[in-house]
Amino acid sequence: MFEIDLRENRFHNYDELIKTFKWSIPSYFNIGEAILDRKIREGLGDNVAVYYEDEEGNHSVYTFSQLKKLSDSLITLLKENGVKKGDVIGVYLQPRVETIVSILTIYRLGGVTLSISPLMGVDAVEYRIKQSGAKVIIMEGSRKEVRERLKNVTKIVVDGEANRENEIEFDEVKKASGIYDAVNTGSEDPAQLFYTSGSTGAPKGVLHAHRFLLGHIPTYQLYFEMAPKEEDVFYTPADWGWIGAIGDVLLPSLYFGKPIVAYRRTGKFSPKDTLAVMQKYKVTCAFIPPTALRMIRREVSSPTKDYDLKLRAISSAGEAVGEELIEWAMKELSPNVNEFYGCTEANLVTVNNSLWRKIGSVGKPAPGHEVAVIDEQGNKLINQIGEIAVKSGDPVLFLGYYKNPEATAKKFRGDWFLIGDLGIMDEYGYIWFKGRADDVIKVSGYRLGPEEIESIILQHPAVQEVAVIGKADKLRGNIIKAFIVLKEGYSPSEELVTEIQQLVKSRLASYAYPREIEFVKELPRTETGKLKRFELRKREEEKS
Repeated sequence: MFEIDLRENRFHNYDELIKTFKWSIPSYFNIGEAILDRKIREGLGDNVAVYYEDEEGNHSVYTFSQLKKLSDSLITLLKENGVKKGDVIGVYLQPRVETIVSILTIYRLGGVTLSISPLMGVDAVEYRIKQSGAKVIIMEGSRKEVRERLKNVTKIVVDGEANRENEIEFDEVKKASGIYDAVNTGSEDPAQLFYTSGSTGAPKGVLHAHRFLLGHIPTYQLYFEMAPKEEDVFYTPADWGWIGAIGDVLLPSLYFGKPIVAYRRTGKFSPKDTLAVMQKYKVTCAFIPPTALRMIRREVSSPTKDYDLKLRAISSAGEAVGEELIEWAMKELSPNVNEFYGCTEANLVTVNNSLWRKIGSVGKPAPGHEVAVIDEQGNKLINQIGEIAVKSGDPVLFLGYYKNPEATAKKFRGDWFLIGDLGIMDEYGYIWFKGRADDVIKVSGYRLGPEEIESIILQHPAVQEVAVIGKADKLRGNIIKAFIVLKEGYSPSEELVTEIQQLVKSRLASYAYPREIEFVKELPRTETGKLKRFELRKREEEKS
């Protein structure tokens, strides 16, 4: 039994679905309980939950019963280390079974999962752990610099020896014993924390309640063409520290008792490896970000000839996909390629589907979500550009920015939550994305604030000033470009460019480095000294 399942609705078009759909959010709900405890009670423990493989050729299969056993043992270990309901625990791992076990265990314990991208460097991780007050971080043993920096935080190390103070090897979980039921949590109780960047200031923690999984279900079922079906297997190459993987694929699929593929890689995204993995595990539904789709098209001209794919639905989002790319993917990868739209604070609020797909738009508001384009007074607009907004009370809407009520308040205009994007809603209800309402840069689906990148670049001894913008790119949608004023005594060079790029990769994230660096004599500023990034963006647009 599922709280929400569109397969129980009888509809033939969009209007019928909107009229018949009603939310069914219980007062008490726990994501981990719904995925693990409930599957065992329903006799589904032997169903496959995770297919695991890595680039070294290791592979294994885990059932829901095996996940539950590992989860119970991890609860024992966490309790022994003082973790209790309401505590924040960081998960800093590649796609692997330990990642799933950790996330679900924290939910079952009544804690808050802090998901951290495995691509992030030491400064970014340290900030998130300290700002959230996380008691424990579950992480890869290979991240030695992070382990050294977080001396006062308990670390549970996967694939590594516990050779520092406050460290425990994840293998100890297998030695621990215990049988637990998930704690009783309200649907409104906090469960998940992501950090997202804005145009100004440090990254903000986006806190979600247990209900956020249920809020994802209708859109998930629609972009995967009425998932799940009997033989469905789900996969995404997206970063498992991102809501785009956790909310869009992992949790909904496991909620329905369907298997996911965890493919762990340490290197760059490989189109050929991705296609091979989907072929091997007979993946039927995949969330593939636009940048990954572009790279597949560039490196594999005809996937239908080279691979025996079973894909019946692909979803894509995080940035504009584009009509040409969608048409190619529908010919070469899957008969259905559907866009959806949202943000970390309010995910999956619009969707395209085979019943009402309009290529180029981000779709119509998904059932149960009231989405509009509004003006400065909060009035709805039709065929006029305005801000895309989501009505308060939506189950995917965040609880607020963690420890930052002032920033939370700024995101609302009356009863409307402002996503931060400009768009147009046409007379048929389709929404068309028109650009960012602020300086946030979207690169490969990741949302980056310029100040976060600039603060790292300024750590280089040669840099006097820096301004960062997003620049349009045919392959990636956007790339990061940095304009740098050097200190006296330093000169531009290719070596210096490489040094700065490597600094950002190691300190912040591998996807956050500036692919282009231009050395300039001065930066445009206002009379009060604020950077005028819009002038730099305009300058780049005029060049292209």
